[in-house]
Amino acid sequence: MLEIVAAVSSGLGTAGAILALAAPTPSWLCRFASSWWAAEESLAKRTGWSWVDGRRLVAIQVIAAIVGGITAGALTSLTALAAPGAIGAVSAVRAVVAARARSQQVVRQDAVLEAVRMLRQLLETGAASVNQAIEILGHRGPPPLRSDFRLISANTAARRQAWAQARERIAEPLFDMLAAAVLIQGPGGGELAPLFADLEASVSAAQEVEREARALQVQARSASSIIVALPIAFLVVLSMLHSPYLDAFHKPEGEAFLIAMLGIMGCSYVWMRRLLRLPGLERVRLGDA
Repeated sequence: MLEIVAAVSSGLGTAGAILALAAPTPSWLCRFASSWWAAEESLAKRTGWSWVDGRRLVAIQVIAAIVGGITAGALTSLTALAAPGAIGAVSAVRAVVAARARSQQVVRQDAVLEAVRMLRQLLETGAASVNQAIEILGHRGPPPLRSDFRLISANTAARRQAWAQARERIAEPLFDMLAAAVLIQGPGGGELAPLFADLEASVSAAQEVEREARALQVQARSASSIIVALPIAFLVVLSMLHSPYLDAFHKPEGEAFLIAMLGIMGCSYVWMRRLLRLPGLERVRLGDA
């Protein structure tokens, strides 16, 4: 039986290698790889850690997958559980990185909202124009955004380009709206105070709803993770106790059945995660030409 399985696997591997060398790379595969790499780089950038970039994040995940797979296989003596161990290790790394990115996003959102509030107050008092108010924000504004406002204030010759670069760094919808209002209105700024007041009220309400929804999303994701992890944890415990109930899974038929069941569980978990995905606030795209 094992010889037959080995022969079939060898034949399939050889055929796959020939097809991979002969056939061109599908365009959808290239698009998927490009979008995946862009997502990894974006996640690494949103953490705010200077020592993490896209390559290092991928390397950390690969190392975690290898360690998790080897550990799961050694503890349970079940080859089929090496894949869940690797996936679990990668998920743990991504959970830490995503939590850091989310905390940094909350800091940026609060800083942008505070900057809009300060701009509104400065313009309502009539003590400053928009350019003067932005210069003040560069010195006394929210700490996470002071350097961005200083760069905008200093770059008077290419103000539109400076706003575009700041939008790419901050990547928040409210900051996009702020940039659009300032660039469209011009340096006068007398009529921007009511607009900033409306932006402050509407976006703060939207962010509050989004954060409540994300809190509920975390609870639902935690519940789905526990549901998927319980059977695997039960198998690990039985393996460490050398339970005879797992003898059937050491045979090729039982191992194939276990792999199929784990695959079904993994697909169900991915489907549940997709259902719980939140789109978030849409960003405003401006023409910077």
